[in-house]
Amino acid sequence: MTNPVIAEKLASFTIKDFQPIVARDLDLGEPLAPKAGNLVKVVTGMRRSGKSYRLFQEMEMLHESGIQWSRICYFNFEDDRLGSVTPATGDEVLEAFYAAHPEGLREGVYLFFDELQEMRDWGAWLRRVVDNTKATIYVSGSSSKMLSNEIATEFRGRALDFELLPYSFREFVRANDVVDSVTLDAGDDGVKAYSLEERLLLQNAMKRYLIVGGFPAVQELPDPQRIALLQSYVQRVVLRDVVERHDISRPRVASALARRALGSNGKQLSMRKVENDLRSAGMPASREMLGDLIGYFEDAYLLFRLREFSMALSERTTAMPKVYAIDSGLAAAVASAGVRDEGQRLEEAVYLELRRRNVGFRRDGIASYRTREHGYEVDFVVGDALQSETYELYQVTMNMDDEATVRRETRALWEMMAERDMKESIVIVGDGEERDYEQDGRVIHQIPAWRWFLRMRGTSGA
Repeated sequence: MTNPVIAEKLASFTIKDFQPIVARDLDLGEPLAPKAGNLVKVVTGMRRSGKSYRLFQEMEMLHESGIQWSRICYFNFEDDRLGSVTPATGDEVLEAFYAAHPEGLREGVYLFFDELQEMRDWGAWLRRVVDNTKATIYVSGSSSKMLSNEIATEFRGRALDFELLPYSFREFVRANDVVDSVTLDAGDDGVKAYSLEERLLLQNAMKRYLIVGGFPAVQELPDPQRIALLQSYVQRVVLRDVVERHDISRPRVASALARRALGSNGKQLSMRKVENDLRSAGMPASREMLGDLIGYFEDAYLLFRLREFSMALSERTTAMPKVYAIDSGLAAAVASAGVRDEGQRLEEAVYLELRRRNVGFRRDGIASYRTREHGYEVDFVVGDALQSETYELYQVTMNMDDEATVRRETRALWEMMAERDMKESIVIVGDGEERDYEQDGRVIHQIPAWRWFLRMRGTSGA
């Protein structure tokens, strides 16, 4: 007999309950024709970042292309009514779906498994389904371990991974109807001309984006409710994806470290100082434990670590990595008022956008850099030393209002360009106009943040 919860979930699902669906820019590629042994498309990201809706978007596209709903199966395994989720649960889902739609056995089906990591031994189960089912399969999960460890073990060479972050600025503008969606379409050169009214609207939207962030559910909430909801997101990730999943015996330490790390958004995080502060607060923890927890936070997409750039594989930097939160609004919601720095939030938003634009890089494909002569810091170097690629250099600042600020914000770029014999770099400025700085045959392009975020990927200045 079919589990009544499974039967109810399958029977009651309708895409209309989730419309309108804000289109996300994450491209999952052309849908594969159903067959046994297909590649699995895996979408990962932090809880509540919109993975389910990206699957819904894909389902709508399939239906609009002519695929009947009777061939599309969606099931979310994150449901406490299911109890302990095992491979037998997954088998029941497929049996119930095929019982209702037997034509799928013959024609092939499109399977969407949401939060599959909730199933014990899900990797072996999914491999069996892939090998024995005429299907096109999409999977979502809230842990990067699905990609780095578990997917690699069962699906080496047979899975395509996609990272979904909270709304980009372009998606934020679209979701909040800041300007007509047609306005966001760039010309052939990737650069769009905006009217004065549109520029003002987009400049204000950029400031709001750095405060609110990109989690879909908080967009229209009053500030107190938004902050409370974002704080609950952090608590849930720490408890479900870190403490429970990794059997952490010190949940208070994990929660305190998460708050401290998110409060250090855009800055280096000293494990020694954190260790001392926690000991003073009556929560002693070893530096090894704290390092493990930071790794678990990164696996759960709560934060990312940015390391210093190294050209040679033999080079090893001893510098502490910077920490960037998954979302500027989330970082501000859990940080004390004294660390809610607008410049840090802009820098973090740029880092996340660079991740979106450089899918498929090794983890250190985006790094910071200190010049050899004076140790000046370049915020972001984008490129892969192993691939001998041309590097992109980015500096981020809130303004370039006076000559002293201009000299301070450009000196690292001039010095690195000279060291690496590079011709161009970019300063992304929160408040300011578009302009160029030239020196010794080299040029630094200054681009307002709102305009840089809206430029099409792969174009000049991208």
